Parts: sequence; C-alpha cells; structure tokens
Amino acid sequence: MDQKNSKNRLTRSFEAIFFLGIFLFSFWLMTHTFSYDRTTSSMLIAGKAWSDFGAHIPLIRSFSLGDNLTRFLRGTVEYPIFPGVPIRYHYLFYMFVGILERLGLRIDWALNAPSALGFFALTILLYLLAKRLFHSVGVSVLTVVCFLFNGSLAFVRFFTIHPLSAKSLSDIVQANSFPAFAPWGSGLVSAFWNLNIYTNQRHLAAAFAIVLLFIYTIVKDREFSPRQQILRAIPWGIVFGLFPYFHQPSLLIVAVCMICYFFLYPRSRLFLVVVGLVTALIAIPQLAHIQSQVKTIEWYPGYIVHNELLAQQSIPRMLWYVLIFWWQNLGFHSILILIGFFCIPKNARRAIFPIIPIFIIPNLFKFSVEVSANHKFFNFVMMVGAMISAYVIVRLARVKIPLLLSISRIGVLVVLVGLLTLSGVIDFFPVYNDGYMTLRDIPKNEAAAWIRDNTQPNAVFLNSSYFFHPASLAGRKIFQGWPYYAWSAGYNTVQRDQEMKVLYETTDTSVFCRLINLNHISYITYQEPFEISEIHFSLSALASHAKRVYTNQTYSIWIPLCQ
Repeated sequence: MDQKNSKNRLTRSFEAIFFLGIFLFSFWLMTHTFSYDRTTSSMLIAGKAWSDFGAHIPLIRSFSLGDNLTRFLRGTVEYPIFPGVPIRYHYLFYMFVGILERLGLRIDWALNAPSALGFFALTILLYLLAKRLFHSVGVSVLTVVCFLFNGSLAFVRFFTIHPLSAKSLSDIVQANSFPAFAPWGSGLVSAFWNLNIYTNQRHLAAAFAIVLLFIYTIVKDREFSPRQQILRAIPWGIVFGLFPYFHQPSLLIVAVCMICYFFLYPRSRLFLVVVGLVTALIAIPQLAHIQSQVKTIEWYPGYIVHNELLAQQSIPRMLWYVLIFWWQNLGFHSILILIGFFCIPKNARRAIFPIIPIFIIPNLFKFSVEVSANHKFFNFVMMVGAMISAYVIVRLARVKIPLLLSISRIGVLVVLVGLLTLSGVIDFFPVYNDGYMTLRDIPKNEAAAWIRDNTQPNAVFLNSSYFFHPASLAGRKIFQGWPYYAWSAGYNTVQRDQEMKVLYETTDTSVFCRLINLNHISYITYQEPFEISEIHFSLSALASHAKRVYTNQTYSIWIPLCQ
C-alpha cells in the first residue's frame, strides 16, 4: 500500500511539473509569435503569422474599436475586410479578444492569453484522455510529444536540401523555413502539420480542446439517470450550437463523434440525443444562413492533390497515389495507427473509432471553396491517432526479453520515436527563429489615430492597400482586404475587385457615386506609392468627385461628394 501511495505521489509530482512546462511553453509559443513594443506603440508579428494576422487584427479591432459589437447584439456582424453582407467567418473567438481589448487589456495580451490557455487546455486534455484510455503516463507523455512534433516525412526533403554532414545539427537549429509546404511549395507533405497552424489560427486549439473535453466525458461511460443525462446535455448542446460562428469544422467533427458514440456507448444515448437536438436547434438557423449565401459542400476526392489524382490513368494508380500522399504526410504513424488500432484495449478502440470517418470524409468532400481548409479534420485525426502510436511504442518497450535483445530493442524504439518526431523537431526551429514584422499602431500611426478620432465606428473605407490598412487598425471596415481571405470564406471577390478598379479609375462622377452609394462607402484613401498594382489610379479623377479631409506623408483621406 505504501509503495502504491509513493508511486501515486511521484506521478502527481511529475504531472505537476509536466503541466507547468506545457503551460509555460503555451504562453511562450503565443507571445513569441505576437507581442507589442510599448516604446514605439507597435505590434510585433512573426513573419510566418503576418499573412493570417492581416485578417485577424481587423476582425479584433472591429469589435474593440468598430461597430461589430453593436452589430453582434443585432445579429448583423460584418466581415471588416468585406463589408456590406453578413459575416461568414467563425468570429466568436476574435470577438472575445476584441471585448478584452475594449475593456482595457492591451491587444497582445487580449489575444495571447486566450490563445495560450486554449493551446494549454488542448495539450492537457490530450494527455488526460490518453491516460484515461490507456492508464499509462508513458502513453500520455508520448502522445503529447507526438502532437507537438509531427511525424510526417518532411525530414526527407530537409536532408535532400541539406545533405547529412557534420553540420546537420547546425542546419536544423538554424533553419528559418519549413522544408515542406504543399500545396504552396513543392513535394507532397502539406504545410499543416507544424505548430505554425496554432500560432496563426488562434481559435483552433480552443475548439479542439472543447471537443476533447466532450469525448472525455463520454469515455467515462458512467450510469446516469435520464434526468441527469438531460441536465448534463443541455449545456453541451448550447456550446456546440455556437460552433458555426466559433469553429465550423469542429462542429462536423462533433457530429461524427456523436453519431459513432450513439452506437458505441448505449448508456449515453439519451445524453447524445439531447446534445444533438439542442445543438441542432441553435446551429441549424446559422448554418442555413451561411449555406444560403455560398455553396460549401462539394464532392472533391483527393484533398489538396485532387487535380493530380484525376490525372492518374486508372483507379489502381489513383489509389497508389493517395497511399503515397498519406505515407508522406503521416509517416510511420500510418503503420503504427493501422496495426495498433486492433491491438489497443476495447474501450480505447471505441473512443478513438470516430477518427476513421473523420479521416475518410474530408478525403472525399470539401466544405469550403478552399479545399486546404480540410486540414483541420486531419490535424484532429492525427492528434487523437497519436495515442495509438504511443501505445504501441510503450507496449513494445515493456516486452521482457534477454539483455542482448533488450539493448537492440531499445535502439529500435529510440529510432522509431525519432522517426515519429524528427520532422516536428525540424519544423519547430523555423517558428523559433522567425523574425518580426513591425506594425505601427495607434497613437504612433497618425492616419489610424485620425480615423479613430474623426470617423464613425460604422464607416467604410475604399482602401488603397490590402494589408493592415490604417482604417482596419482603427476598427473601421475596408471595402476589400486581401482577396484570398474573403474568397476562402465564399465572398464574390471578383466583382468587388472590378468595382474597386472602377471607383479609383473612373472620371464619370455618376458612375462613381452610384457605386459609392451602393456600397455605403464613407471615405476613400490614397497613398504613394499606390499598392494595388491592378489599378491605374488618377489623383485628378479622385479630386473631381471627392474632397480631401486628411493628409500626411503617406496617406490622404477623402470624402466622396455624392448625395
């Protein structure tokens, strides 16, 4: 008994230190990629986060300084980089960040604190779920390690670019770019396995953490009375009912889990039915509204290699291509998970079973105009599937064999763990070594300060640049941000591009005013040099139907002279 108590104390002490380490790492990861220089009033954004933050910062500021919080109460929230139509992006996390900033918390803390807590919660829940299913601290720790350091075969490409040599360790530690970045780079390994996904998509970890907590409650599989099941189910239904505007892909993950668990956990059926009904009651009107504006579900086999897959000349060649793609992306996890699924305990198998349809479905369909967005499903599959790989390795480590074989077995296990984490280790250093892009904020950004102080929160600006426009920093809406963001959310960016070109180029005041009034544009900006190369801007044309109200060394702001 004393030995058991001593072991439990050691486990608790280890877990306390381990959890503290994860907590500190979570905050380091988020603050390392986004911080603030108080001396210069500048946001410091990691280079690899710069692009995504071009959408996140305007969204946050639309709630902290703009009119989106008021619009939220009326149910008319707009995308601040594509105003005039209801928002289609899941914005609730960034609304929460905006509220924190509105209450006085500086924007870096307002964003980093919930981001870090979400990542911490995700990692700890992954640990606790693995421990619940496999009753092993070793499996839990290795699961977390496999989650943090992906098991793709990206290391093969790295060593192709940097051949093995005496300075290989230095090559890894000094790396500042990811070795694989499909579909935007060469090779088959996708860009979505490294930690950059969580530093850029700050709401992703929190959404996954909620799903894991839900699975954890199901796994307990305790006997509850019908009344208890209903009372427990209603809060979960309300939470998931908000997912269309918190994290849409996670709602589909939850739906698949609930359907599977309905058959696998008979004692939880009433609970699952009530969760599903409450979720549907809240979520369906939101989903119907989104679906009515854009077609998002489409048959699209092959994920990001869809076009290459269709180019194969026969079904066997297609299947082979798919196998090669996933072998490159999952690495040795693909073997360990496949074999291990039939070796793990029955309770663990039924808890993990939903990853099978969650893996298959996004290989066959896309759920937004941008198929790359399906990566969230595969991230979830690998996060949970890593438990199986960890179980197989720990089980191999516990096999009792003679000393000589034991030494060779340890070597095999070390190599196997290395192969499962090497790409993740390599991918960590480009995040660690990333430099900062400086974004001058209010009050040092004079144009943004003027806009904040002299325009209405609901003002719409015809923008002369896409990224981090002063109006966006002031919480105002711009006519069109970088088109990729709005396009990926299903907006008609082609038409808006055309309208923007006409507005900046036309000398016909009647045409100009028709588009100004149609799109409720309040102000127009001009800058030198003019950043949107597709537009041939004429300052004299603008002066003929607009009045300048502000100017500095970079920007001038104009009011259109239209009724």
